[in-house]
Amino acid sequence: MEKILVVDDEADSQTVLAMYLESQGYWVECANSGVEALLIFEKAPPDLVISDVMMPEMDGFEFCRRLRTTRLGQLVPFIFLSCRGDKSPITLIE
Repeated sequence: MEKILVVDDEADSQTVLAMYLESQGYWVECANSGVEALLIFEKAPPDLVISDVMMPEMDGFEFCRRLRTTRLGQLVPFIFLSCRGDKSPITLIE
């Protein structure tokens, strides 16, 4: 069974996404912040990461940057999920 790490500081968003993914047959682990997600990733890397962009402590971009500095983190697919309302472009991670 494929494992997905969902990272979101909004409990309702986290719960809805996790419930949907589990109903599709995925094993889901959740983190409330980028810091918590890094710890989870180190212990048991997932097959996919879905992360909110705007979170306190460490935003999704910084979380992705730090993840990409690890050997396993360079290979895992990463999806940003956000309810950001403006249409200005987001600078992609180098």
